[in-house]
Amino acid sequence: MNKVNVASTLTDKDRAEIDKAMPMWKMVWRQFKGHRLAVAGAVVIIFFMLIAIFANQIESITGLDPNAQNVANRYVAPFTSTQAGPDIRETEIEKFINANPEAADKIQKALVEKGLVTVPEIDSIYEVGAKEIPEAIGVFKSLDIPETKELLKTFSSFDTFHLFGTDELGRDVFIRLVYGTRVSMGVGVLVAIASAFIGLLIGSIAGYYGGWIDTVLMRVTDSLLSLPTIPVLIVMAAIDFTKLPVLNAIVSTQNESVFKMVIILCIFSWMTVARLVRGNILSLREREFILAARTIGAKDSTIIVRHMFPNVIAPILVSITLGVGESILFEAALSFLGLGIMPPTPSWGNMLNNAQELIYQAPFLAILPGILILMTTISFNYLGDGLQDALDPNSVRR
Repeated sequence: MNKVNVASTLTDKDRAEIDKAMPMWKMVWRQFKGHRLAVAGAVVIIFFMLIAIFANQIESITGLDPNAQNVANRYVAPFTSTQAGPDIRETEIEKFINANPEAADKIQKALVEKGLVTVPEIDSIYEVGAKEIPEAIGVFKSLDIPETKELLKTFSSFDTFHLFGTDELGRDVFIRLVYGTRVSMGVGVLVAIASAFIGLLIGSIAGYYGGWIDTVLMRVTDSLLSLPTIPVLIVMAAIDFTKLPVLNAIVSTQNESVFKMVIILCIFSWMTVARLVRGNILSLREREFILAARTIGAKDSTIIVRHMFPNVIAPILVSITLGVGESILFEAALSFLGLGIMPPTPSWGNMLNNAQELIYQAPFLAILPGILILMTTISFNYLGDGLQDALDPNSVRR
């Protein structure tokens, strides 16, 4: 029999089609780019992720403290500048004096020499600091000595610009929204990933082995689906996690409410993923490549991890993206009810809760976190839709 050279039998049209062939990831990317709303959602999500990651850097650049209170400037409108109260100024001046005693002594002597104060004691700095901020800054600049450099920085921090105004305690809304992004996005992503992992594990075992294992795991899943969320949440909120031996090392009083929220949402979020994975595994376990793997003596763990998991990655990714939006919405709802993230830790939900009685007096306190929750949830939903279309083999355009 003569051997046929396959390459020599190809026509120019066939070669052109081969040259245009793309790997799978390129086809998926091209398909995803065609979903404009999904791309827009991905851009919004990346933007919020960057804000959450660089929250500390944003605080350093702006000089704003999310927990700094200024009750003399409550409910300030957006795009407004405020000045620190006399108590805050006195406290900061005292910190400067305690940290720089030699510089404070030289400033005091310079004030006396120029006749700007009459008391030759350290309290003269307090006397100047009691004046209006621009006037006090002018006095210290007129001394023309290097020791006033740090003190002038302190006085410059007393004048604060509030991009989104202040809340009921005079705290800056912008920086609290930034840190609220870290908390809400962090809880949503962590819960979605943990739920996907738990659901993947339970659904794979139930679908692959079947029988009494499937029955037990699915009945547990059904039981958790039937539990009322709010009563269980109230019981969980009453538990002091810091007194539990296992959790005492990783839970502190500052992050206890966040840790509780993650656990609660994980408990009520993995069941849908488990059912989804179980359905896919049930259809896969009788396929030819699974039977071939069994025939050559592959272990069950190898079959599940290396042959079944890759075939359920697509629905799992979609489930994770949709789960993040649901978790953020769920966290916001629970925090709004006062059962989620506890103040002073900022989250979009508890910021809404704090603003519910001020909707007419300061509507921006409720509008801003509400818009962020809406944008994030919709963005994750569109991202999930785009991934579902891009990863579906039946919809991929070659």
